Amino acid sequence: MDTLPPPIQTRPDIEPMSVTGASTIASRLAATTNAVIAGKADVVDTAIATLLSGGHLLIEDIPGVGKTLLAQVLAASVGGSFRRVQGTSDLLPGDVTGSMVPTGDGSGTAAITMTFRPGPVFANVVVFDELNRTTPRTQSALLELAEEGTVTVDGTGHRLPVPFMLVATQNPIDIAGTHALGEGSLDRFAAVVTPGRATTASELEVLAGRQGRTMLDGVAPVVSLDEIVQLRNVVSQVHVADPLAAYVVEILDATRTHPAIRLGASTRGGLALLGLARARAVMAGRSYVVADDVAALAVSALAHRVITVDANHSIDLGRSLVAECLAGITAPTA
Repeated sequence: MDTLPPPIQTRPDIEPMSVTGASTIASRLAATTNAVIAGKADVVDTAIATLLSGGHLLIEDIPGVGKTLLAQVLAASVGGSFRRVQGTSDLLPGDVTGSMVPTGDGSGTAAITMTFRPGPVFANVVVFDELNRTTPRTQSALLELAEEGTVTVDGTGHRLPVPFMLVATQNPIDIAGTHALGEGSLDRFAAVVTPGRATTASELEVLAGRQGRTMLDGVAPVVSLDEIVQLRNVVSQVHVADPLAAYVVEILDATRTHPAIRLGASTRGGLALLGLARARAVMAGRSYVVADDVAALAVSALAHRVITVDANHSIDLGRSLVAECLAGITAPTA
């Protein structure tokens, strides 16, 4: 198997970005997305924090509330390559990651050789629509690429583009034709959001054509790939004081000891939460994390990572239990 170098996150020709500059670009991205997505500012902020922290996003809700639209607007706002995958029950892992295909016709001296044909995941932003309509086997094909930014086919590793972000959508598990995502697959998503139904005023804006899908064609990239790399570098350098890190550990421990939770959030969940909190701090123009950053994103970062005692587990139940854990912890004031 090939030994791969670590993905390049910076380039010498890209100037370092200040926190103020990063905040300005993040605000531009939020404004563009909110101009299309009606009345979901909190969800949009979480989606942008996921992008800036280098994580992947899962959008879960019933059909018709704008899951795919949110993913598409986020993708359209970012300069670079974009691909969309439609989840179906007959989708194979090779249809997603790519596969080896024969080349040459075997005539004369032209021997038939096997060549890797990249799948649709080889793009900067990949929207995987209705992920839980695919089989567990196909879902598992996303584990390596979501965690390591690499696809291994026939013993050879292939790096995904940098930056890379996966935005997946899924319907609630009780809808026909869906397969629950495994714990390993869910754990690869830094955050899960649920847009919910629009308010009356927001729904009016959509029906009147002032927001919603009719505005999608007018969305142009407002942040370049180089700027995404810069933004992520700024986020990675945001300071987290020891009391804030201890606060995150307390939240993780609370999920592990809650009587209604069989398996609490992992250390990976804590790292994802801190990454999102760092991104939220940058979006607010700060170079340090405060307790509100952690509290605002704890449910989105951890609810999908806990396994409840209740056999009828759902992310909604996980949200209420994580919120309960969070409410029982005193946040640091300094």
